[in-house]
Amino acid sequence: MSAGSEVVGEGAAGSEVVHEVVGEGAAGSEVVHEVTAALALIETWWELWLVVVAGVAGAAIAPAVVAHTSRTRAPTPAQRDHLRAAGVPPERVRVLAAGESVGAFAAGLSPRLGRVFVTTELCRELDAEEVAAVACHEYGHLARRHVPLRLGVPVAFALAWVAGARLAPGSEFLVGLGLLVPTVGLSLVTSRWTEFDADAFVRTRTDGEALASALSRLAAAGHVADGGRLSRHPPLDGRIGRLDDADGE
Repeated sequence: MSAGSEVVGEGAAGSEVVHEVVGEGAAGSEVVHEVTAALALIETWWELWLVVVAGVAGAAIAPAVVAHTSRTRAPTPAQRDHLRAAGVPPERVRVLAAGESVGAFAAGLSPRLGRVFVTTELCRELDAEEVAAVACHEYGHLARRHVPLRLGVPVAFALAWVAGARLAPGSEFLVGLGLLVPTVGLSLVTSRWTEFDADAFVRTRTDGEALASALSRLAAAGHVADGGRLSRHPPLDGRIGRLDDADGE
């Protein structure tokens, strides 16, 4: 049985369903054709759509996963004061109490549902104002909706792959291969732009001096690698230079 038959049924019963839902005539037939084609497309490429849905769902539940799989604590009263001064809601920040890594990251799709996580070692490496500036940068990823934007790149790849495969039947592998390089390039450009934009978000809440100082200290201690040509992060000199230029304005 075809996908179209499963949806609208066969024989007289199927015709009645079609007539009730979309009416008679050319317009009704066109709608049925489009629905059938869409269902067939989903059935043919279900693995690809599953990966896309899993990626979006994973990003959405990431804050809960981290909170339930890692030991975290709320910021101290002093840290909360610095976070407020940097324009970051303290309730959206958690400190990872375990581990020896120095870092911070944002998890989630929006500022209302997402969280910023900073490690205990980061809090030891930097002063409270610098930690707040780093948290503000990560919160900027949530406030500026950078996570959905980044997810849009693989989704665009999936849509382009499916469209190309429909236009050139039998060339699915070549179409996907041809899209791979521009997709990687777009991903790098998008990631770098979101880093600069998160730095710009910090400057809307406070000056960039604390973040520039934090980046310099982390780089000097070997905790932050300078971005190369294929890095998802832009070069540190460029980021620090922009932050310093903004302070001088």
